[in-house]
Amino acid sequence: MLKKLVAFSIFFALVTQSIISEVKANTNYDYLIHINESFDKHPIHLTGFYRQGYWIKQASLLKKAASTGLPNSALCEKGNYGNLVLSLDPHIFYNPKMTTFYGTLKAKIYNQDGKILKKIKVEDELIGRIDILHEIPIDKLYKKLLLALDEQIKNDPEITLRRSDKKSQGIEGTFCLMLD
Repeated sequence: MLKKLVAFSIFFALVTQSIISEVKANTNYDYLIHINESFDKHPIHLTGFYRQGYWIKQASLLKKAASTGLPNSALCEKGNYGNLVLSLDPHIFYNPKMTTFYGTLKAKIYNQDGKILKKIKVEDELIGRIDILHEIPIDKLYKKLLLALDEQIKNDPEITLRRSDKKSQGIEGTFCLMLD
């Protein structure tokens, strides 16, 4: 009986420790990323040189790029906590004669009070052809835009100060429900 009690207490301690570590893992992000779902519900149509076109769901491609492109960030979802919220609006265009993708990323940065700290707009371009594997060049373009956005954020002293504030409670991911 004593062995079962000891085994049960060890099991309970391990489960509790894993739950606590999972909760702590979700609380230390610098920013939470919000991308409006309307960019998936209303895809854009990019037309190639020979009039073949592709429907692009921008939100899902940007979420995929942001998960790897922005360090110490997570999607704005329930259970995730961060110091700032980045609301991203992607816009892409393809020029088939120049075989160039043009991208614009508009970001609104929210603090814990729900106020906009700053609005940032970054633009970039990428040479490439649009074809059936259109996700690859668009992902590269989004990663370039996110890198430029991250550089602008790092160079802003007010945002850097708020991002590195580990004493604050942080913003819970359900905050982004207000932004949709």
